[in-house]
Amino acid sequence: MFKILVADDDKIMLQMIEQVLDQEGYDVTTAEDGSEVLDLVKDNIYDLFLLDLTMERYDGIMLCRQLRQISSTAQKPILFLTGQHEVEKAVKALEAGGDDYIRKPFAVKELTARLRAHLRRASLTSQTLPSLHINEHTFQVFIDNREIYLTRIEFELLRFMAHAPNKWHSAEDLLGNVWNYPPGVGDNALVRNHIRNLRRKLEPSPDYPSVLQSRHGKGYTVRAHIVFDERQQTQTV
Repeated sequence: MFKILVADDDKIMLQMIEQVLDQEGYDVTTAEDGSEVLDLVKDNIYDLFLLDLTMERYDGIMLCRQLRQISSTAQKPILFLTGQHEVEKAVKALEAGGDDYIRKPFAVKELTARLRAHLRRASLTSQTLPSLHINEHTFQVFIDNREIYLTRIEFELLRFMAHAPNKWHSAEDLLGNVWNYPPGVGDNALVRNHIRNLRRKLEPSPDYPSVLQSRHGKGYTVRAHIVFDERQQTQTV
């Protein structure tokens, strides 16, 4: 059974959606603001998020950005509910990491069809994504249980991006956060060369990368099931 978290500060709308999705066989959790959503995801795993775009206490776009920074929610579908005249905000929501938006008022059939489509796509994607394990104590990295050996700067570069999966990191962002260069300092070619080296070690086909992806004008991102393992190795005498 898919678990869906619905957030809306309109209690009537929230109850209506909960009733509809419950009848469709989903396990539904509701929240009335973004801070409640962030509390819920600390202890629960959800398959999809349906968020009102303009919640008063916590803007939906801000909430989406927060969810994309959390490893357990970074790759989950996020859909927005928007008013008829909020197209510009909806575009910003997609740029913040949202997957789709549905205009109010909406037909129940449209809502349920959109949810099914995104859940189906997410299920297919989750079956094909590789598993990336990063141990921050031992500096070990495993891709689908195969250990790869990275230089320290390669490890730091991968770790930084893996802490914000699905976020696009510009070369300037990486130069500042991995190399600690001040703004405007550093060469983008430095980033490209290290990304190329990482791909040679991570990717089954480095010329057609699926883990370390890039997009012109946006930068680089990590696509994988990411697990951070903080266990230290024990030594036996």
